[in-house]
Amino acid sequence: MIIAYVISESYSTSVFNGIKVQAETWADELERQGHKVIKVNPWESHSWENYDIIHIFGPCEFIYTFSASLSVRNNRIVLSPIIDTIQSLWKYRLVSLWGCKRLRLASPNYTIRQSRKYIKHWLVRSKYEYEYVNKSYDVPSGQISIIPLSYRIQECDDYPAKEHFCLHVSRLTDDRKNVLRLMKAAVKYNFKLVLAGSISSEDDFVPFRKIMKEYDNIIYLGRVSDEKLIDLYRRAKVFALPSINEGVGMVAVEAASYGCDIVVTEIGGPKEYYGDMAFTVNPYNIDEIGKAVCKAMVNMNSQPKLMKYIKVNYRLSKCVKDLVKVYTEIAHNE
Repeated sequence: MIIAYVISESYSTSVFNGIKVQAETWADELERQGHKVIKVNPWESHSWENYDIIHIFGPCEFIYTFSASLSVRNNRIVLSPIIDTIQSLWKYRLVSLWGCKRLRLASPNYTIRQSRKYIKHWLVRSKYEYEYVNKSYDVPSGQISIIPLSYRIQECDDYPAKEHFCLHVSRLTDDRKNVLRLMKAAVKYNFKLVLAGSISSEDDFVPFRKIMKEYDNIIYLGRVSDEKLIDLYRRAKVFALPSINEGVGMVAVEAASYGCDIVVTEIGGPKEYYGDMAFTVNPYNIDEIGKAVCKAMVNMNSQPKLMKYIKVNYRLSKCVKDLVKVYTEIAHNE
Protein backbone atom coordinates (compact mmCIF):
# COMPACT_ATOMS: atom_id res chain seq x y z
CA MET A 1 0.00 0.00 0.00
CA ILE A 2 0.99 3.64 -0.53
CA ILE A 3 -0.07 5.77 2.42
CA ALA A 4 0.12 9.53 2.98
CA TYR A 5 0.70 10.76 6.52
CA VAL A 6 -0.41 14.33 7.26
CA ILE A 7 0.37 16.29 10.43
CA SER A 8 0.21 19.97 11.36
CA GLU A 9 3.34 22.04 10.84
CA SER A 10 2.84 23.29 14.41
CA TYR A 11 4.01 19.92 15.77
CA SER A 12 7.51 20.73 14.56
CA THR A 13 7.91 23.41 17.24
CA SER A 14 8.44 20.77 19.94
CA VAL A 15 11.46 18.50 20.21
CA PHE A 16 9.20 15.72 21.48
CA ASN A 17 5.60 15.81 20.28
CA GLY A 18 3.47 12.76 21.06
CA ILE A 19 1.37 13.02 17.91
CA LYS A 20 4.45 13.28 15.71
CA VAL A 21 6.08 10.35 17.50
CA GLN A 22 2.96 8.21 17.01
CA ALA A 23 2.90 8.95 13.28
CA GLU A 24 6.65 8.37 12.84
CA THR A 25 6.57 5.10 14.80
CA TRP A 26 3.72 3.73 12.69
CA ALA A 27 5.31 4.96 9.45
CA ASP A 28 8.62 3.23 10.22
CA GLU A 29 6.92 -0.05 11.07
CA LEU A 30 4.65 0.12 8.01
CA GLU A 31 7.74 0.42 5.83
CA ARG A 32 9.35 -2.53 7.64
CA GLN A 33 6.22 -4.50 6.75
CA GLY A 34 6.58 -3.63 3.06
CA HIS A 35 4.35 -0.59 2.63
CA LYS A 36 5.32 2.88 1.44
CA VAL A 37 4.60 5.92 3.62
CA ILE A 38 4.87 9.47 2.31
CA LYS A 39 5.20 12.12 5.03
CA VAL A 40 3.40 14.98 3.34
CA ASN A 41 5.39 18.18 2.88
CA PRO A 42 3.06 21.11 2.07
CA TRP A 43 5.76 22.67 -0.15
CA GLU A 44 5.56 19.75 -2.56
CA SER A 45 2.87 18.74 -5.04
CA HIS A 46 1.21 15.35 -4.54
CA SER A 47 -0.67 12.94 -6.79
CA TRP A 48 -3.38 12.41 -4.22
CA GLU A 49 -5.29 9.95 -6.40
CA ASN A 50 -2.41 7.47 -6.13
CA TYR A 51 -2.56 7.06 -2.36
CA ASP A 52 -4.41 4.04 -1.00
CA ILE A 53 -4.98 5.88 2.29
CA ILE A 54 -4.56 9.48 3.45
CA HIS A 55 -4.14 9.51 7.22
CA ILE A 56 -4.41 12.78 9.17
CA PHE A 57 -3.06 12.90 12.73
CA GLY A 58 -4.36 15.21 15.41
CA PRO A 59 -6.88 18.05 15.56
CA CYS A 60 -5.24 19.96 12.71
CA GLU A 61 -6.46 23.52 12.25
CA PHE A 62 -6.75 23.00 8.49
CA ILE A 63 -8.72 19.76 8.56
CA TYR A 64 -12.02 21.07 7.15
CA THR A 65 -10.65 22.92 4.12
CA PHE A 66 -8.06 20.21 3.50
CA SER A 67 -10.44 17.25 3.68
CA ALA A 68 -13.17 19.03 1.70
CA SER A 69 -10.88 19.84 -1.24
CA LEU A 70 -9.07 16.52 -1.03
CA SER A 71 -12.19 14.34 -0.99
CA VAL A 72 -12.94 15.26 -4.62
CA ARG A 73 -9.68 13.58 -5.66
CA ASN A 74 -9.43 10.84 -3.03
CA ASN A 75 -12.01 10.14 -0.33
CA ARG A 76 -10.04 7.43 1.48
CA ILE A 77 -9.34 9.80 4.37
CA VAL A 78 -8.60 8.48 7.87
CA LEU A 79 -8.38 10.64 10.99
CA SER A 80 -6.68 9.99 14.32
CA PRO A 81 -8.33 12.82 16.31
CA ILE A 82 -6.05 12.45 19.40
CA ILE A 83 -8.59 13.45 22.06
CA ASP A 84 -6.84 14.18 25.36
CA THR A 85 -9.50 15.80 27.53
CA ILE A 86 -11.08 15.69 30.96
CA GLN A 87 -14.20 17.52 29.77
CA SER A 88 -17.43 15.58 30.14
CA LEU A 89 -18.95 14.09 27.00
CA TRP A 90 -21.83 16.56 26.97
CA LYS A 91 -19.53 19.59 27.31
CA TYR A 92 -17.23 18.26 24.59
CA ARG A 93 -20.25 17.70 22.34
CA LEU A 94 -21.58 21.21 23.09
CA VAL A 95 -18.29 22.80 22.01
CA SER A 96 -18.34 20.77 18.79
CA LEU A 97 -21.75 22.25 17.96
CA TRP A 98 -20.70 25.86 18.50
CA GLY A 99 -19.59 27.74 15.42
CA CYS A 100 -20.59 29.52 12.25
CA LYS A 101 -18.78 28.98 8.96
CA ARG A 102 -20.26 32.12 7.44
CA LEU A 103 -18.85 34.29 10.24
CA ARG A 104 -15.69 32.19 10.47
CA LEU A 105 -16.36 31.37 14.09
CA ALA A 106 -15.14 27.91 14.97
CA SER A 107 -13.51 25.88 17.72
CA PRO A 108 -11.23 22.96 16.76
CA ASN A 109 -14.05 20.63 17.84
CA TYR A 110 -16.54 22.39 15.57
CA THR A 111 -14.10 22.18 12.66
CA ILE A 112 -13.71 18.44 13.15
CA ARG A 113 -17.49 17.99 13.33
CA GLN A 114 -17.90 19.86 10.05
CA SER A 115 -15.29 17.55 8.49
CA ARG A 116 -17.17 14.33 9.37
CA LYS A 117 -18.72 13.87 5.91
CA TYR A 118 -15.26 13.80 4.35
CA ILE A 119 -13.64 11.38 6.80
CA LYS A 120 -14.02 7.76 5.81
CA HIS A 121 -12.79 6.24 9.06
CA TRP A 122 -11.66 7.26 12.55
CA LEU A 123 -8.83 5.63 14.49
CA VAL A 124 -8.78 5.96 18.28
CA ARG A 125 -6.35 4.71 20.93
CA SER A 126 -8.77 3.64 23.66
CA LYS A 127 -12.40 2.97 24.54
CA TYR A 128 -12.37 6.30 26.34
CA GLU A 129 -11.45 8.12 23.11
CA TYR A 130 -13.96 5.99 21.18
CA GLU A 131 -16.78 7.35 23.38
CA TYR A 132 -15.90 10.93 22.52
CA VAL A 133 -15.83 10.28 18.79
CA ASN A 134 -19.01 8.21 18.86
CA LYS A 135 -21.12 10.35 21.23
CA SER A 136 -19.68 13.84 20.91
CA TYR A 137 -19.17 13.86 17.14
CA ASP A 138 -22.02 11.43 16.35
CA VAL A 139 -19.77 9.14 14.33
CA PRO A 140 -21.32 5.65 13.79
CA SER A 141 -19.49 2.79 15.52
CA GLY A 142 -18.84 1.11 12.16
CA GLN A 143 -16.62 4.04 11.17
CA ILE A 144 -14.41 3.85 14.29
CA SER A 145 -11.62 1.39 15.06
CA ILE A 146 -9.53 1.14 18.21
CA ILE A 147 -5.85 0.76 17.37
CA PRO A 148 -3.82 1.01 20.58
CA LEU A 149 -0.43 2.63 20.67
CA SER A 150 2.56 0.35 20.98
CA TYR A 151 5.77 0.66 22.93
CA ARG A 152 8.63 1.90 20.76
CA ILE A 153 11.64 0.41 22.56
CA GLN A 154 13.35 -2.97 22.34
CA GLU A 155 11.71 -5.76 24.29
CA CYS A 156 12.86 -7.01 27.66
CA ASP A 157 13.21 -10.80 27.59
CA ASP A 158 13.35 -11.58 31.30
CA TYR A 159 11.97 -9.95 34.41
CA PRO A 160 14.86 -7.75 35.58
CA ALA A 161 16.17 -7.31 39.11
CA LYS A 162 14.35 -4.39 40.68
CA GLU A 163 15.44 -1.57 42.98
CA HIS A 164 13.23 0.10 45.55
CA PHE A 165 12.35 3.36 43.82
CA CYS A 166 9.51 4.99 41.87
CA LEU A 167 10.23 6.45 38.43
CA HIS A 168 8.43 9.22 36.59
CA VAL A 169 9.28 10.52 33.10
CA SER A 170 7.60 13.47 31.39
CA ARG A 171 7.86 17.16 30.65
CA LEU A 172 7.99 17.76 34.35
CA THR A 173 6.73 21.35 34.45
CA ASP A 174 3.63 20.53 32.41
CA ASP A 175 0.80 21.02 34.93
CA ARG A 176 -1.24 18.15 33.52
CA LYS A 177 1.53 15.68 34.43
CA ASN A 178 0.84 16.47 38.11
CA VAL A 179 4.47 16.07 39.18
CA LEU A 180 4.30 18.40 42.18
CA ARG A 181 1.59 16.26 43.80
CA LEU A 182 3.67 13.14 43.09
CA MET A 183 6.64 14.82 44.78
CA LYS A 184 4.52 15.80 47.79
CA ALA A 185 3.34 12.18 48.01
CA ALA A 186 6.98 11.04 48.01
CA VAL A 187 7.71 13.46 50.85
CA LYS A 188 4.70 12.42 52.93
CA TYR A 189 5.10 8.66 52.39
CA ASN A 190 8.90 8.69 52.28
CA PHE A 191 9.54 6.69 49.10
CA LYS A 192 12.43 7.28 46.73
CA LEU A 193 11.30 9.14 43.61
CA VAL A 194 13.45 9.51 40.48
CA LEU A 195 12.37 12.16 37.98
CA ALA A 196 13.57 12.30 34.38
CA GLY A 197 12.55 14.53 31.51
CA SER A 198 12.59 18.06 30.19
CA ILE A 199 11.42 21.31 31.79
CA SER A 200 9.92 24.40 30.18
CA SER A 201 12.21 26.86 32.01
CA GLU A 202 14.28 27.24 35.17
CA ASP A 203 11.74 29.73 36.50
CA ASP A 204 8.95 27.18 36.16
CA PHE A 205 11.16 24.59 37.87
CA VAL A 206 11.76 26.70 41.03
CA PRO A 207 9.02 25.02 43.15
CA PHE A 208 10.39 21.60 42.18
CA ARG A 209 13.94 22.50 43.17
CA LYS A 210 12.69 23.90 46.46
CA ILE A 211 11.21 20.52 47.43
CA MET A 212 14.26 18.59 46.22
CA LYS A 213 16.60 20.85 48.19
CA GLU A 214 14.72 20.02 51.38
CA TYR A 215 14.15 16.29 50.81
CA ASP A 216 16.89 13.95 49.60
CA ASN A 217 14.55 11.09 48.62
CA ILE A 218 13.69 12.92 45.36
CA ILE A 219 16.29 12.82 42.57
CA TYR A 220 16.15 14.79 39.30
CA LEU A 221 18.15 13.43 36.34
CA GLY A 222 17.12 15.85 33.59
CA ARG A 223 16.45 14.69 30.05
CA VAL A 224 17.95 11.23 29.47
CA SER A 225 18.94 9.17 26.41
CA ASP A 226 16.91 6.16 25.32
CA GLU A 227 19.69 3.92 26.63
CA LYS A 228 19.52 5.55 30.07
CA LEU A 229 15.72 5.46 29.99
CA ILE A 230 15.72 1.72 29.34
CA ASP A 231 18.17 1.27 32.22
CA LEU A 232 15.77 3.19 34.50
CA TYR A 233 12.81 1.11 33.33
CA ARG A 234 14.82 -2.02 34.03
CA ARG A 235 15.74 -1.00 37.58
CA ALA A 236 12.60 0.82 38.84
CA LYS A 237 10.11 -1.19 40.90
CA VAL A 238 7.31 1.31 40.25
CA PHE A 239 6.44 3.75 37.49
CA ALA A 240 3.93 6.47 38.44
CA LEU A 241 1.86 8.50 35.99
CA PRO A 242 -0.82 10.26 38.08
CA SER A 243 -1.69 12.75 35.33
CA ILE A 244 -4.65 15.08 35.46
CA ASN A 245 -5.02 14.79 31.70
CA GLU A 246 -3.42 12.02 29.63
CA GLY A 247 -4.22 10.35 26.31
CA VAL A 248 -2.32 7.08 26.78
CA GLY A 249 0.98 7.76 28.52
CA MET A 250 3.26 5.50 26.52
CA VAL A 251 6.16 5.91 28.94
CA ALA A 252 4.11 3.96 31.48
CA VAL A 253 3.38 1.21 28.93
CA GLU A 254 7.09 1.00 28.13
CA ALA A 255 7.92 0.84 31.85
CA ALA A 256 5.39 -1.96 32.33
CA SER A 257 7.04 -3.89 29.49
CA TYR A 258 10.24 -3.76 31.57
CA GLY A 259 8.60 -5.15 34.68
CA CYS A 260 7.60 -1.97 36.52
CA ASP A 261 4.46 -2.00 38.60
CA ILE A 262 2.23 0.83 37.42
CA VAL A 263 0.45 3.61 39.32
CA VAL A 264 -1.71 5.48 36.85
CA THR A 265 -4.43 8.13 36.83
CA GLU A 266 -8.03 6.97 37.01
CA ILE A 267 -9.00 9.74 34.57
CA GLY A 268 -9.24 8.97 30.86
CA GLY A 269 -7.88 6.12 28.77
CA PRO A 270 -4.46 5.22 30.24
CA LYS A 271 -5.82 2.68 32.76
CA GLU A 272 -7.32 0.62 29.91
CA TYR A 273 -3.86 -0.49 28.83
CA TYR A 274 -3.17 -2.62 31.92
CA GLY A 275 -6.29 -4.70 32.44
CA ASP A 276 -6.69 -5.04 36.21
CA MET A 277 -2.94 -5.05 36.84
CA ALA A 278 -2.31 -1.36 37.62
CA PHE A 279 -2.98 0.78 40.68
CA THR A 280 -5.37 3.58 39.68
CA VAL A 281 -5.52 6.83 41.65
CA ASN A 282 -7.41 10.08 41.89
CA PRO A 283 -4.68 12.44 40.62
CA TYR A 284 -5.92 15.28 42.85
CA ASN A 285 -5.44 13.22 46.02
CA ILE A 286 -1.87 13.17 47.36
CA ASP A 287 -2.71 10.43 49.86
CA GLU A 288 -4.12 8.14 47.18
CA ILE A 289 -0.98 8.63 45.09
CA GLY A 290 1.35 7.99 48.01
CA LYS A 291 -0.47 4.93 49.32
CA ALA A 292 -0.69 3.41 45.83
CA VAL A 293 3.05 3.84 45.23
CA CYS A 294 3.82 2.23 48.60
CA LYS A 295 1.54 -0.72 47.81
CA ALA A 296 3.09 -1.08 44.37
CA MET A 297 6.56 -1.17 45.95
CA VAL A 298 5.72 -4.43 47.72
CA ASN A 299 3.31 -5.84 45.14
CA MET A 300 4.28 -9.29 43.82
CA ASN A 301 1.02 -10.16 42.04
CA SER A 302 1.12 -8.13 38.80
CA GLN A 303 4.61 -8.73 37.43
CA PRO A 304 5.88 -10.46 35.35
CA LYS A 305 2.30 -11.23 34.25
CA LEU A 306 1.85 -7.59 33.21
CA MET A 307 5.04 -7.73 31.08
CA LYS A 308 3.59 -10.62 29.10
CA TYR A 309 0.24 -8.88 28.76
CA ILE A 310 1.92 -5.76 27.35
CA LYS A 311 3.97 -7.80 24.87
CA VAL A 312 0.92 -9.67 23.58
CA ASN A 313 -1.31 -6.62 23.21
CA TYR A 314 1.01 -3.70 22.44
CA ARG A 315 3.89 -5.06 20.39
CA LEU A 316 4.53 -2.63 17.52
CA SER A 317 4.37 -5.24 14.76
CA LYS A 318 1.03 -6.54 16.05
CA CYS A 319 -0.57 -3.08 16.40
CA VAL A 320 0.55 -2.03 12.92
CA LYS A 321 -0.74 -5.29 11.40
CA ASP A 322 -4.13 -4.41 12.91
CA LEU A 323 -3.76 -0.92 11.42
CA VAL A 324 -3.06 -2.38 7.98
CA LYS A 325 -6.23 -4.51 8.21
CA VAL A 326 -8.26 -1.33 8.70
CA TYR A 327 -6.46 0.45 5.86
CA THR A 328 -6.98 -2.54 3.53
CA GLU A 329 -10.70 -2.75 4.27
CA ILE A 330 -11.14 0.96 3.55
CA ALA A 331 -9.12 0.80 0.33
CA HIS A 332 -10.92 -2.31 -0.95
CA ASN A 333 -14.40 -1.05 -0.16
CA GLU A 334 -14.15 1.70 -2.78
